Amino acid sequence: MNLVTVENISKSYGELVLFEGISFGINKDQKIALIAKNGTGKTSILNILAGNDTPDTGQVNFRKGIRVSYLEQEPNLNPDLTVEQTIFASDNEVLKVIRKYEEALQNPEDADAYQKAFEAMERFNAWDFETQYKQILFKLKLEDLHASVGKLSGGQKNDWPWPMRSLTGRNS
Repeated sequence: MNLVTVENISKSYGELVLFEGISFGINKDQKIALIAKNGTGKTSILNILAGNDTPDTGQVNFRKGIRVSYLEQEPNLNPDLTVEQTIFASDNEVLKVIRKYEEALQNPEDADAYQKAFEAMERFNAWDFETQYKQILFKLKLEDLHASVGKLSGGQKNDWPWPMRSLTGRNS
């Protein structure tokens, strides 16, 4: 089953032609790799597939219902946010549920909000997810959830847990 078809794409930046006339398909359960010298357009192809850029010529077609995500080489983290705020800024639905639950815990007088948040935690099985992401952060020496992302070392930023990094992409 074909998931993605790339037809005759090209990309240039001014006089620099990165690639031209590239065509390929990606089928279900197929594993692919982009192997080429630095500066030949591998990242540009990935950006085109993720919807972050467009080809100069050609087209990319996705099977209906396909969701494309792309984990960028350099994490795009807001230095003004805390580790916890960065995690909760994710588009991940389970993390949104956990954030609502954490907010409800801060306002115990609002029993209705707490009940809704608790029920959502149950519905999304978010209890285990919360434990897992905190374990991942601890293993990466990111124990202080209130630490500023701007104060993290370069290694800590590059090791940022992939499920919580900014995944860019599109739905087709």
